Amino acid sequence: MDAMRRVQVAIVDVDAVRPHEVADPARERRIERRLAADGVLRDPLVVGAIPDVEGYVLLDGTNRRQALVSLGCKRALVQVIDYADHHAIQLRTWCHAAPGSLPELLSHAELIPGVDVESLPPLATADALLSGDTLAVLLDRRERFALVRTRQPGSLRVSSRADQLRRLVDIYEEGLSRVDCDPDGVEERAHGLWAHTGVLVAFPPFSRSQVVAIAVGGALIPAGITRHVILGGRALRVNVPLDLLSGSLDLEASDKQLREHLSALQPRLYTEPTILYDS
Repeated sequence: MDAMRRVQVAIVDVDAVRPHEVADPARERRIERRLAADGVLRDPLVVGAIPDVEGYVLLDGTNRRQALVSLGCKRALVQVIDYADHHAIQLRTWCHAAPGSLPELLSHAELIPGVDVESLPPLATADALLSGDTLAVLLDRRERFALVRTRQPGSLRVSSRADQLRRLVDIYEEGLSRVDCDPDGVEERAHGLWAHTGVLVAFPPFSRSQVVAIAVGGALIPAGITRHVILGGRALRVNVPLDLLSGSLDLEASDKQLREHLSALQPRLYTEPTILYDS
């Protein structure tokens, strides 16, 4: 119960929530249809509160936020995390399982401005992902290639990292699935790729300061690269009516109704690992 008391759920202006990712149009449309049909937002967006940063940084829920905006909602239900607290959150990075062959993806990737393709020897993926010049590593069961960001004379980048990442993910976005990868185990995961998926795309880790800079600067990265693990417990199935997020009430009145809604619920804290089938 103490852990649940520490969970901070609130209603805030949707414009105060700064995304660091670009919404996926197909996923956003599916969520929008479901929200319109259900009439409720089930799960809060997860946002970070940062000292000296106005508003909040969106940590999880990019497509849900965009769906709310598309439905005309002026407010959002959020779970607020202290992003400066190392004990509150763990920042990890997803891998992408992409359809197609490695040569096919590399032929498209090498056309991204400011990127070179370099072959990697076995067991070199983890080291490549620690390099600040690596955009991503593409690998299958047999081979590994690093996409390395190049510089013009004078140490100027040809293109921003965010732009290069968007161009890369655009190549395979329609068929991608997210894979939980530890940097030291990426090559092992690639060996286990299933038959219809040929390529694993691994990304160097992001820091929390980089996430904040992306959100504040507005040069957004593709959705599904950063992964925020909420160590204190994630609030789910709050089921707030969309009418409460429409903006017809002021924030104080909306918050009062939220508190009344929460007081009628009986939250349960699950401490065991959860296996989520994303269907």
